[in-house]
Amino acid sequence: MAEILVTVRRIVHRGLEKVFGKTWYLDGCPPGLFERLVERKENEIAINRFDDEYQELISFASFDDLAEIIDFSEDVAKLLAAIAPKSTSIADRLRKIEALRLKLAATAPFDDTDIDNLLEYHQDFREALARRIKKLDDTAPAHVPAPTVDKPATVDISPGHGVGSQETAVDELRVEDVAPSLEHTTAVVEVEPPASNGQMDDSEEVLAAERAVVSGDDVEVLRIIHREVMSVAEAVYQRDVDRTHPVWEMLRTSGWYDLKKAEMALAPLEDFFSAADEAQNRQRSGADLDELKTYLEETEFSKLLLSLREMFLRHKL
Repeated sequence: MAEILVTVRRIVHRGLEKVFGKTWYLDGCPPGLFERLVERKENEIAINRFDDEYQELISFASFDDLAEIIDFSEDVAKLLAAIAPKSTSIADRLRKIEALRLKLAATAPFDDTDIDNLLEYHQDFREALARRIKKLDDTAPAHVPAPTVDKPATVDISPGHGVGSQETAVDELRVEDVAPSLEHTTAVVEVEPPASNGQMDDSEEVLAAERAVVSGDDVEVLRIIHREVMSVAEAVYQRDVDRTHPVWEMLRTSGWYDLKKAEMALAPLEDFFSAADEAQNRQRSGADLDELKTYLEETEFSKLLLSLREMFLRHKL
């Protein structure tokens, strides 16, 4: 069960990044799933289960979650077609395994049928991987060794526990080789107000960001823009139409954002500031509180904040 979960997570993750990019969780998740994954991850962060080591969101996906992603994206489903069982879809198979996982989690005893089914699912899965690996080996240059399929170390397979650090030889099964290449609930978010003691004003923040850009200190740049994001988000919720974002404007006009956008997966920044600008424009045009709330819900503003939190966590901020 652990081998299947770890491997399918990795393959689905690669598929999502291939189809949707590094910010796959914005467009590649069915409604509500991104928020559920974040909630599980936040629970793990609270107990520091991973000693501050960054864990990808996909590490908190259950078999059911993976099935939802596959059903949601036809492109991702195509990427996994090579490892689908012959008798059913891979999403349906994952849901059957999830039913067994839940039974195991509830410490309900497995009967002979449960054991036989799990063994059958596992065998089908390994055979599908072996067929794919053989196909890759047959088309690979002679000097490239074929990967082997080894079982991973013992892992906790509950959906709240990430296993992103577990390595298996199945990692060599590249999504690019599985199928032809492709073109490229609103959660409640607590917005902490920026600290007032010793906080720099906007002109000082811009100057500090310019210095960080010139020196190539991308981490410091992100640290500064993170402070501005928090301040702008607070202003949106407090209906402050005068809050500007000079650091963001400087990063755009200087070219830093365009240079780093793809490499550092910074797209949520652009989406956030665009939404914040539109919220302020609507309020200046006379939108009342209910209209503002409706806009924020329609644009999934709280989801943007969650995606920004995920982005900053990835960069260890």
